[in-house]
Amino acid sequence: MLAEFRNGYCSHPDRDRNSCSSTITKAHTIQKKGGLAAIAEAGHVLTVKPSMKELIKTEGKPAPRKIGVNNASVFPGFCSKHDNDIFKPIERKSLSLTNEAAFLFSYRAIAYEQFAKAAQFKGNEIQREADRGHPFQIQVMIQTSINSMMAGIMIGMRDVDGWKRKFDDRLLSGARDDFHFLAIRFDQVLPIVACGAFHPEFDLQGNPLQRLGRDNLDFDHITLTVTTFEGQTTMVFGWIGNDGGTARALANSFHWVDDHRKADALVRLLFTQLDNLYLRPSWWESIPVADQNTFIDMIKSGTTMRKRSGNDLVDDGKLLVQANVVETISG
Repeated sequence: MLAEFRNGYCSHPDRDRNSCSSTITKAHTIQKKGGLAAIAEAGHVLTVKPSMKELIKTEGKPAPRKIGVNNASVFPGFCSKHDNDIFKPIERKSLSLTNEAAFLFSYRAIAYEQFAKAAQFKGNEIQREADRGHPFQIQVMIQTSINSMMAGIMIGMRDVDGWKRKFDDRLLSGARDDFHFLAIRFDQVLPIVACGAFHPEFDLQGNPLQRLGRDNLDFDHITLTVTTFEGQTTMVFGWIGNDGGTARALANSFHWVDDHRKADALVRLLFTQLDNLYLRPSWWESIPVADQNTFIDMIKSGTTMRKRSGNDLVDDGKLLVQANVVETISG
């Protein structure tokens, strides 16, 4: 399974025209010099992605674990040439919250999700062999569980492949007419960075946005990147499509959160929706154990272990992360 995650390819739409370099790079979804470095301690951050060893040891309840910044947020999804050519504008020390910058953040998030879904699919195929030697009843349980997961993964792959095609078309053409975004800059470095894409199901007030799990339907998507520039955290929502649909509804619901609560709301949203997120170790250690357990439980949201609920994102009155908003741009 680990080998499947190491195999890479270039996600650029022109990769079949001999435009790639020979090296597939370990591309950072969050820039190393800035985003990850800003929250790292002794060269390490915490990841919520569990190892198989930790899953078994904790009976499915692993805590965030340390990972070096060189390996955090990486995936072999681009050749070195295209990784540099495409994302150079958002790898600088400073950043202007423009439509183009937001598009590049979203494009990288979509490329990561496409790679992760494909690797997950291959990994589940390998897991089919895990029933060897077990009694027939146990084999049925294992195969039934895997079949359910595979059905969801295949729907997810279909969706993310469609998203990626739309982003590829606009990357090549330069068209940005139907790309939309909401970017917010905070006055300090938050203890968390992240990158990914997901289907919005509920807004931050707990209202349902779309019901998933149905085949042959198109679901709205949204990307979310959280990183840092010049000592300030920047978060960027982005999506292609209807500006009056589900993605905009989620973005608006975040915009309506009081500014002094936005940083805390962002952390809840990240733990609920993304697994490609990284934490400052000392911040995590400073959180009361009860709140740590709540976050660990939120990571399972939307899985077979924990059904997603509208209450997941509703303000619970606690304030574990606080920062002021200094800039908001919508496009």
